Amino acid sequence: MTCIREIIVVEGKSDVSAVRRAVDAEMIITSGFGITEETFQLIAAARRQKGVVIFTDPDHAGDQIRRRINSRVPGCKNAFLTRDEANKKGKKTLSGLGA
Repeated sequence: MTCIREIIVVEGKSDVSAVRRAVDAEMIITSGFGITEETFQLIAAARRQKGVVIFTDPDHAGDQIRRRINSRVPGCKNAFLTRDEANKKGKKTLSGLGA
């Protein structure tokens, strides 16, 4: 299993499970679009300490979350699945994560 040094930011608990099936990494959960100030601070600290990879869903909400995080915490990496990859059953590849 590929080990990711950076901390991965995901939208929810089900995303944590999906990512853990593909890579070994620490994660921060945004709990969707309502990102709290505390979560932004966690993401900023993680970016300074280890680096951050934003990995949100390939939909409008995921895009908005990614934009908000990138705006508040410059210097994060971005990884994604295309909509087709996200909808496939079985093996998924995580673009940008090396998995």
